Amino acid sequence: MRSFPIYASILGALLCLTPATGSAQAWDAATRATSWAKQDKDDSFTFYDASGRSLHTWARDGGLLGTLPLGKLDGEPERWVIDPRNAAWVAHGTTLSHIDRTGRTMGSVRLPAEVGDVSWDAVGIILSYRAPEPYVEKRDYRNAEVIWSFGAKPGKKEGTAPQNRRTLALDDSGNVLMADGNALNLSILDANTGRKLGETALRFQGAPVPALEGDTAARGPLAVWVGKGVILAALKASQVPAAQRGTLQGLVLARLDLPNSNLDFLPTGLDENHLLVGILDSDAVFVNPKGGLMLVRIK
Repeated sequence: MRSFPIYASILGALLCLTPATGSAQAWDAATRATSWAKQDKDDSFTFYDASGRSLHTWARDGGLLGTLPLGKLDGEPERWVIDPRNAAWVAHGTTLSHIDRTGRTMGSVRLPAEVGDVSWDAVGIILSYRAPEPYVEKRDYRNAEVIWSFGAKPGKKEGTAPQNRRTLALDDSGNVLMADGNALNLSILDANTGRKLGETALRFQGAPVPALEGDTAARGPLAVWVGKGVILAALKASQVPAAQRGTLQGLVLARLDLPNSNLDFLPTGLDENHLLVGILDSDAVFVNPKGGLMLVRIK
């Protein structure tokens, strides 16, 4: 059994994340994960292993659940989704490739722009594109045909306009939440139709939430605390408004309590190179840039 390095966060106790298996795994996210990932409904994560050109699906309680080779993929993967048949849809550049569990490419489609983030449900893949204006598509798992789209489809010549990375999450009701630019409030889209339902109306210490500062084109990930109505948004301390920043340093979590329309800023004790990938029980899960996973207790 192996465990990942433990970090003393001012948010909570020291914690350890280890797979509950009787023998060591050939690849263990707890000590080796370095890539982006997004937590699935079964609490598994799929990480990219650049050295082995493979996607590894891993869970705390089950260890390594499966490996999908990407040896024939053109370029490096940016974002990916494991579909209901355990094949992968991999976004790389402006291409979305469908790859079966043996690594065979079953097809690909051209995309209107590079993918900024993905999410998914039982019906299909939801893609947020890197573009000056928000543009989101939902595509089916069969052949990646567009089910719906939201926003202004990016043109081939966008000039020097910022290519914003708008991060996504699905809330407890299955709606799509999207972060955009310097706004801490999230847009809410109907996952079945793509229709905008509205925006969150958060307040900070009784006042409307302030705008973020600095470079917000590359927004950090969102993570859902299932059953709590709480969303965590990863931020750099330099993005937190100066009036609210105080002694915050490194990586900060914005805690968005949607049922109570309340926002708080939480320190993590981690530097800004750590990557938020999900929430397990009462712990935010981060990828350590040096390899492995780290936990920070949240409330």
